[in-house]
Amino acid sequence: MTDGETRELIPVTVIRDHRIRAAGRRLGDAIVYDWGFDLHGTHYEQRSYILLDDGFQINQPVIFPAEQQGWWYCDLVRVIDTGDEVTVEDQWIDVIIGPPDHPYRVLDLDEYATAAEQGAMTPAEAADGLIRTQRFLDRRLNRRHEVLRTWPDFPPAAVTALSKVTYPPDWSMITTGS
Repeated sequence: MTDGETRELIPVTVIRDHRIRAAGRRLGDAIVYDWGFDLHGTHYEQRSYILLDDGFQINQPVIFPAEQQGWWYCDLVRVIDTGDEVTVEDQWIDVIIGPPDHPYRVLDLDEYATAAEQGAMTPAEAADGLIRTQRFLDRRLNRRHEVLRTWPDFPPAAVTALSKVTYPPDWSMITTGS
């Protein structure tokens, strides 16, 4: 994010995988939103970020084991941005990012290939997803000849700024017909 961009937080509604509607805040090309889920009888609250320019959604999963707390889970997503409402749909490819001295992991390329083969996306959409994944890895994580063990741009500055944002949590499950 550049100094010339607006630093104003803009309210936005996020629709996550057509299952969750959540209030969020937009700062430039990034959005933050909080949501919740139940797993094995326990309720969890999770904060997620959408990187609009990358087409990735990232979070630090609250259900990661203790030794992986603070690690990031990143999803390639389809983004439909209408201004006031942003819909994100998971697109199979995931990246797990730990500390800079630990390699990142790319997951579910096989699921992505199966989805493409079965027509869940057009060939152009499949190519776009692979291009966005490579761009995300190159921009945020891939080191060229650096000797310092740091990620080039991860987490992005906008996410660091949004991690401090507080606003009233407001999310709900979407029921059929909503």
